[in-house]
Amino acid sequence: MDLSYNLVASKCAEQMAKYQECVLKNQAEDWNTICRPEGKALAACADASVPHLAELKSSCSEQIFAYRQCLDKHAAQEDDVISQQCGGLMKNLWECSEKTMKAIEEREGTAKLV
Repeated sequence: MDLSYNLVASKCAEQMAKYQECVLKNQAEDWNTICRPEGKALAACADASVPHLAELKSSCSEQIFAYRQCLDKHAAQEDDVISQQCGGLMKNLWECSEKTMKAIEEREGTAKLV
């Protein structure tokens, strides 16, 4: 997951900066709704720039959905509350992404040997 984040950060730096700026600027409000255009722009850039992101999203869709729902539900709360409420779901998402990437690497490693 760290590799995917680093790829997004390097290839979509402008979109990521705009999204982060929007979120920070709107902490006291409904930043999730206010920053949706910036979030969509970041997601589009990431989808176009990061190899296997579509496969990760497909393989881990349940974990992504659960984590996103938790973040939406607790968006107005303090970070420590969000971490406490959503931390387990984030761990599940991380584990899914690691499992998926390992399968991709094994598959591609096998394909390169053939």
